Amino acid sequence: MSEKREAQSAGPEQGGATPPIGALALLAVLIFAWGGNYTWIKLALRDVGPWTFNAARYVGAVLLVGALLGWRAGLRDLLPPRGERLLLAAVGVLQCAMLTILITVSLRFIESTHTILIMYTNPVWTLLLSVLLLGERWTAAGICGVALGLAGIALITNPLAMRWDAAAIPGVLSALGATIAWALGAVLYRRAPLASSFWQQVFWQLAASAVAMVPAALMVEAAETVRPTARLAVITLYNILVPTTLAYWCWARVLARVKPSTATQVLLLSPVFGVLQSHLVLGEPLSPAVLASAVCVIAGAGLSFWRPAR
Repeated sequence: MSEKREAQSAGPEQGGATPPIGALALLAVLIFAWGGNYTWIKLALRDVGPWTFNAARYVGAVLLVGALLGWRAGLRDLLPPRGERLLLAAVGVLQCAMLTILITVSLRFIESTHTILIMYTNPVWTLLLSVLLLGERWTAAGICGVALGLAGIALITNPLAMRWDAAAIPGVLSALGATIAWALGAVLYRRAPLASSFWQQVFWQLAASAVAMVPAALMVEAAETVRPTARLAVITLYNILVPTTLAYWCWARVLARVKPSTATQVLLLSPVFGVLQSHLVLGEPLSPAVLASAVCVIAGAGLSFWRPAR
């Protein structure tokens, strides 16, 4: 069965149905790839600037996906239909370029644990934007979920839980901007049916991100020194292969099967994985504020999209 036909036959899940097994398997890959990547990016930033790192990541991913598509179907099938290109480019810039650069900037200023927990208030923003753009209805549980998510942000960013200085403010604002960009991209993706294959969508979104990222890196970090360490090479290659190429393909397939609100709910396991990995690899503390914020963020996002059984 072709990818297009598979997407049409699968369709989005209805109502409060459990996501299909295939979608859950794809989401498990995303939990590993995205939840744990904050740690590795934090290490890479010791050797390279954020714009340069992400430009290399996307250029490498575009070349890899382009080569795979050209080998499988020929160069004529490299691009999505004309009517879909603007939407996919916008989604790509939001969910790839803006997301990753804002996360990477955030990691330069605040601990990865704080960035992770702010990022995974994502279901709160997805719900708000789904109500505004997709016409989803508010529920009492959803309102409580939004309140808990915002409480989680307050817990992790209050002056008793983290330092507040000139460095902390851009870190927090960058993480918030990243999660809102991601939510908006997910909602826009679901607004119209797409005829392009998953690989075409991934290629076009990555290409749009690379086109945006490379000139920015040249302008912003032209004078910045890059230390060509083995650690940087391994992390960059890993980011090209797993959190970028593989993960964005998985995400495109997930959104073709389930609603963005359901998908982001399952991804709530990502901050648990990411916070634990940052604690083990980077030695970042699991303070009471971090744990309380994690509980609020995860419970709040779960409530945001909880649907009572009918």
